[in-house]
Amino acid sequence: MFFTTLTEDEFAQFTQENFSHYTQSARHYQYRNVHQQDVHLVGVKDDDGKVIAACLLSEARCLRFFKYFYTHRGPVMDYSNLRLVKYFFASLTRYLKKQRCIYVLVDPYLLASLRETDGEIIESYDNQRFIKELAKLGYIHQGYSIGYSQMSQIRWLSVLDLKDKSETQLLNEMDYQTRRNIKKTYEMGVQVRTLSIDETPTFFELFRMAEEKHGFKFRELDYFKQMQKTYGNRAFLKIAYVDLYTYLKALNEKHTELVLELNKLNAKLQESPNSKKTKSKINQLKQQVDSNTRKINETKELMQSEGDVLNLASALYLYNEHEVYYLSSGSNPKYNRFMGAYRLQWEMIKFAKKKNIDRYNFYGITGDFTDDAEDFGVQKFKEGFNAHVEEYIGDFIKPIHPLLYKLYQFTEKSRKH
Repeated sequence: MFFTTLTEDEFAQFTQENFSHYTQSARHYQYRNVHQQDVHLVGVKDDDGKVIAACLLSEARCLRFFKYFYTHRGPVMDYSNLRLVKYFFASLTRYLKKQRCIYVLVDPYLLASLRETDGEIIESYDNQRFIKELAKLGYIHQGYSIGYSQMSQIRWLSVLDLKDKSETQLLNEMDYQTRRNIKKTYEMGVQVRTLSIDETPTFFELFRMAEEKHGFKFRELDYFKQMQKTYGNRAFLKIAYVDLYTYLKALNEKHTELVLELNKLNAKLQESPNSKKTKSKINQLKQQVDSNTRKINETKELMQSEGDVLNLASALYLYNEHEVYYLSSGSNPKYNRFMGAYRLQWEMIKFAKKKNIDRYNFYGITGDFTDDAEDFGVQKFKEGFNAHVEEYIGDFIKPIHPLLYKLYQFTEKSRKH
């Protein structure tokens, strides 16, 4: 086998055929290569010239004249093949030395454990031989982190397995309340559409509301435009909304039906005044009429104060051959009763099924499974869809030039203080 740079086509074919993260994609490479010119495609081929490992690497300026590199959930390879692992990472070190690299950050898309939503381990994966092999080559494991970090990709993911499951089965396996909330979105006329890139500010307004609610500042508007440009038609913004005019029309039609049914039952009661069954049905119908009338009045008030269309929730989605990813999102808390976020998820789960994609990735959680976790509500929301938890191995750092790396660490500490 031999280490080599890869063509775009070689890289694209390998990452499409082998399980890989969306950042390890030809689309990502194409955009960055044109606009930032900071990407490399490297890999290993066997003696017959067949690609057996591939990795997109990006570079960034470090200590003015030098660089650091990042592997973007790569490389894509069979991590159980320790001979291949040893060869790839030893070769990568040699390659990076020629690139004026001070250090490289590696974060393999490699499972450490599968867990229940409460954190209980379903299955552990023994990665110690892999970690030791990398340690011999100077790649230092950064530990098993919990929580969110601006410096690295999230280590804990919430994932729903779609393989060999029908839409009905997926719904039935959800929590009762989640299933009920999805059903209610249909009754309330919630709809979903794709936003154009020019409508990104509409998404961003809802995203800002989520930031304010959770007390964090994460991304700016341009980031979400760039994600759509980078991944093309594989990345899009979806919005859940209610057209109140249409909803009011449906409520009025329902009111007419309920009143008609009530009149029929009242006529029936006159014929049989002692019928308990009819009386019970009349009472139930009166409750439905009252409830529907209340909704009609609330909807009219909303139309007067908010206009005809309510934007409920919006999210950035991305997909490849292996997964649909639910990334950043936001919602208007004033309209929580319309359950927009639930409808968004269900529409995208159905989208994944239509595309024959077996994994729906709800993406990051903290890995803190206590009731005090900062993302406790988010975890419960994802748990309701019957998602399980995947823990990944985490980061490795390899100082390519140890003395310069120490200098870099010193300057970073000084800058922060």
